Amino acid sequence: MQSSKLRKISTLRSRGEQGFALIITISLMVLLTLLAVGLLSLSTLSISGSSRGIAAAEARANARLALDLAIAQIQKQTGPDQRITMVADQQSDDQNGAETSAGTGRRHWTGVYRAWTDQSESRPTPEFLSWLVSGQPADLDQPSMADKASSAGDSIELVGAGTLGDHPDEFVQAPIVRVEHPTGSEARIAWWSGDQSTKAALSTPAPNEDRSLADVRTGLQSAPKNAISLAENLTDAKPFASLSSADQRLAFTTDWQQAALLANSIEGPRSLFHDLCAHSSGLVTNVRRGGFRKDLSMALERPSSQAPKDPLYEVGGETGINLHELWAYYNSYKELRTRGRASFTTGGRLDRTAEYFQVENNAAACQNDDYFHLKQPVIISYQLALSFETREVQVGRRTLNRLQLVADPIITFWNPLDVPVSVPRSAFFSIKYWQFPYDLFISVNGRQPLQCPTVASLSPGDGNYLSLQAGALEQLVFKPGEVIKVSQSGNTIVRGTTETDHKLAGRSGFNYGGGVSLPVRDINLNYINLRDTDTITYEARPNNLTAGQTSNSGQVLPGYARHTRHFSLTHHELYVGNDRGSDSLGYGGMYIDWDFGNERVKPNAIRSRTQSGSKQSSQRLYANNLPSVFTSIESSDARPLSVSELSSRKAPFMLISYNAKTENGSDLGTKSLSRFNPKAFHVDFYSMSQEERDMLPYEYSVEPLVSWKNRSLEVSPDGSAFFGGAMNAEFGQSFVTTHSIPREPLVSLAALQHSFANGFEFQKPVYGYATLNGREPLLPQVSHAIGNSVAPSVIDSSKTESITSGSRILADHSYLANQALWDDWFFSGIAPQTTSAFSERRDQKTVAEDFLNGEGSLPVARFRPNVDEDDIDDVLSRIFNGSRPSDEATELVGMLLRIDSPFNVNSTSVEAWKTVLGALKDRPIAVRDTTGAMSVVEPEQETPVVNLHGPADVEATGEGRVDVSEQEQWIGRRTLSDDEIEKLAEAIVREVRKRGPFLNLADFVNRRVGAPSSGLAQAGAIQSALDSEDAGLNAAYQSGSRAVSQAVAARFPFPEAEEGPISFGAPGIIKQADILTPIAPVLTVRSDSFIVRAYGESVDKSGRVLARAWCEALVERTPEYIDSRDEPDTLPVNLKNKVNEKLGRRYQVASFRWLKPEEV
Repeated sequence: MQSSKLRKISTLRSRGEQGFALIITISLMVLLTLLAVGLLSLSTLSISGSSRGIAAAEARANARLALDLAIAQIQKQTGPDQRITMVADQQSDDQNGAETSAGTGRRHWTGVYRAWTDQSESRPTPEFLSWLVSGQPADLDQPSMADKASSAGDSIELVGAGTLGDHPDEFVQAPIVRVEHPTGSEARIAWWSGDQSTKAALSTPAPNEDRSLADVRTGLQSAPKNAISLAENLTDAKPFASLSSADQRLAFTTDWQQAALLANSIEGPRSLFHDLCAHSSGLVTNVRRGGFRKDLSMALERPSSQAPKDPLYEVGGETGINLHELWAYYNSYKELRTRGRASFTTGGRLDRTAEYFQVENNAAACQNDDYFHLKQPVIISYQLALSFETREVQVGRRTLNRLQLVADPIITFWNPLDVPVSVPRSAFFSIKYWQFPYDLFISVNGRQPLQCPTVASLSPGDGNYLSLQAGALEQLVFKPGEVIKVSQSGNTIVRGTTETDHKLAGRSGFNYGGGVSLPVRDINLNYINLRDTDTITYEARPNNLTAGQTSNSGQVLPGYARHTRHFSLTHHELYVGNDRGSDSLGYGGMYIDWDFGNERVKPNAIRSRTQSGSKQSSQRLYANNLPSVFTSIESSDARPLSVSELSSRKAPFMLISYNAKTENGSDLGTKSLSRFNPKAFHVDFYSMSQEERDMLPYEYSVEPLVSWKNRSLEVSPDGSAFFGGAMNAEFGQSFVTTHSIPREPLVSLAALQHSFANGFEFQKPVYGYATLNGREPLLPQVSHAIGNSVAPSVIDSSKTESITSGSRILADHSYLANQALWDDWFFSGIAPQTTSAFSERRDQKTVAEDFLNGEGSLPVARFRPNVDEDDIDDVLSRIFNGSRPSDEATELVGMLLRIDSPFNVNSTSVEAWKTVLGALKDRPIAVRDTTGAMSVVEPEQETPVVNLHGPADVEATGEGRVDVSEQEQWIGRRTLSDDEIEKLAEAIVREVRKRGPFLNLADFVNRRVGAPSSGLAQAGAIQSALDSEDAGLNAAYQSGSRAVSQAVAARFPFPEAEEGPISFGAPGIIKQADILTPIAPVLTVRSDSFIVRAYGESVDKSGRVLARAWCEALVERTPEYIDSRDEPDTLPVNLKNKVNEKLGRRYQVASFRWLKPEEV
């Protein structure tokens, strides 16, 4: 920053009347040097006699000296941004993390580590710097020093019974430093610095109590209050049980002593000294690169033309999740409409207040829509039902019955969102069907079977034989989470042969009276004509035919058209509008052996109609070589069919399906939802290996069909279909909601779990020939990447990237995206509040101005302005260009605010974690009805879990036995009882001990890459705690039929990661990001606030102690560097002053007091 006017970042206001500013000078460095060589001496007092006043003054002088040395130590060790702090209680020899290895009197020492910086891609060996206590420097830089027990002869008790009561295990003792007296005797000094951010704060800014929908929803992302009422002291009492989070006294609590005034009894809070504090303060700094974190609110609140597009990471030359994906999701709230008039396809009407998406009116408009992919429903089932019938024909003078093949296309759509989606009739879908690689072997009256390739019957060309148009005849309007089946309308069988005849109009439901009927032809293209008395039997077997043929690969029937491309083995294409017309937009499909399958289309690189595919001819697939996938229908699976039957009605015999995996309906038994991104509309089976079929979210199946009453074709009378548990009525659900759309600007990084981010390289669909330019994710697909960290089982546990046997790049998207986001970025919440759901509408600049001048708060009420009033106009002119964010706003905003009472995830205080996890206790929540209309539900006894932004108002459970058919787990929400919060807190503390110290925030969010035997590689700390046996919060989904079997998991490179809930991703299963969403804005891995206790004494010539003194101070880090010639926003690599490189940002004393002996 070059403007000197922004140098005057406001100092932290003292909460006590005795606060004073510490000025770091050359004398401080002298003191540090003297301490290092053990040559400190008292030189400022000249005493005579044994006057008590003089002795007391000398003792206080020594205590102040100890305090100064403590602050100097804090400055040296934690002043630089790239430091993390922890407590000695985190150290553990117990692999389960149940017990600490820290010695008596040393459990609550504060340790300092060098952070995991951006100079290292892999986690470095933790580099310990120092304990923040008195002692010999050679000892203080040894982590093991805290594992020793303190003894009375070599230490001073600084936190004892006067503070904690009779709980010696919690006492704090610090090593003695001896100070030489001019007379030759030695006085003792000692100090201890406690990390205030590993405690939960009593006093936080008052949360927004407005009950408008917008304020309630943003409140669910912003940790409004710590649930102090949950804290339990060492006598198993809850001293604040009757304290309301809305109690006005909390905001005026300035020191720990005042906690007694808020409690049920004066003695009640004492033993919580290491768990709770009055308040703390923190800067929004980046421990990875130094400097301040960048503001996503400013980065993403930009118009489409200025949208950021940078990838967060690259793997094997391929870009991963990028800022453009996050931009589109973040801004999608601006696309929501209200006052809709449409009727839902399956009955009922849009509520006038319900927010909903509407797809653009036609293919041309869709091409210019940044939110196109977010709005589209996804096809979860492409099906083709095949039947036989006969049709009378004249052959010469005889009337015969020509055998016909009838194709019934059946499509199942799913809206995964918690908002309705309306598709105008003018933006209908066309689903194009291509050849399927099967021969029918038909025997007439037991004679030699005739080989009849299905493509010979269905298509005279390259294999495209019909298109189903969905949404033109009957508008498609989806309720939140709704599943709808679409098939040909009516009961008319189309028997024409032109392309126009085969564009079938679809309607909801399964109308099996229709279809496309074409004559069966054998390998020589001859018809099969039957007499009235004939009977046929049949079998079906895979062949070697493909969709398209070139001179090098593929196979079509003799005389059929050849192309410059061998398209696929078989596939379906998906369009808005008519397929391949001027009014069409191809954007996806389902493919096997797609000829561009190992090469994603790049932005601004449109593929042409004649462009050759990238797949080598030696890698092409043929169905007859894959019998385990393209299964045969044997005569034992069939039944004889007489002409009399076939002349009266069609008789089904075969069903071909591409189905999204479900919990009970999958043949493979792998996880279903967690590797299914519903916005990945292009899916290709490149190699059809077991590895690939296990990885991809769809399955290809062929099954005999002897009746229309088949579980695979079940549908409700209103046209609703089924998903989730299965695609049938017994186990499936007609409503499954897995993702949320923001209704207003996001304020929590963890809320980005719903962004569908998967390495999609463009947001607007690319117009081109057919579906050549459909966007593809970087594999594997992932449902909720950001904020979660469940290891992809398709990658070895010790890696974050890999490659398939078909040379397709794989990435651990969660790990890599979290690593790029959680330390570098945050949401300030300085964003427009202009939607109708806000009680007061304000534009983005007004939100910033009101916040900076103290007239209004941000959605995260614990973000406080950190700028002088005189500078507000200058600040606004720097971060805004007119009414829009300036180019430098993203980098500047973090410097202008501080966090009131941040929480350090290196904490091992169960009580602190309980209060943090209960942040939403007694808070209202927003819920929706079946139409998407939302309302506010007042507080309940249990604490809500934030998964969906708009859940249905039904509660799921994670205990006992939860049947897969229970609806609540697929659309509802979870809550946590006080006991469950305690179990979760205890489990998290165990994980902290096992994994700590966390060297940056991403290190806490992410799994620990390494050997599976460590137990740390499967998931992040919170997810591991949630799934632990001790917490058991997802226990109902982790065993029996609800979980992936060990036999199935054994097929994966990382078997342990595949184990667990099959339907992980359903709202009934609590995910790590659900827990992180409300607390993410205030999490940190370091403290900027320390409570310091110091001791000094006066001795006579013989060494007898004449007086003792104890003092206590609260010190807090400020944005300014020690040497102000470097601006606060200067990155460490750009610092000009060596003092700033070594000592970092200035600390100041916020409060100070002398302690009486009985207070210690």
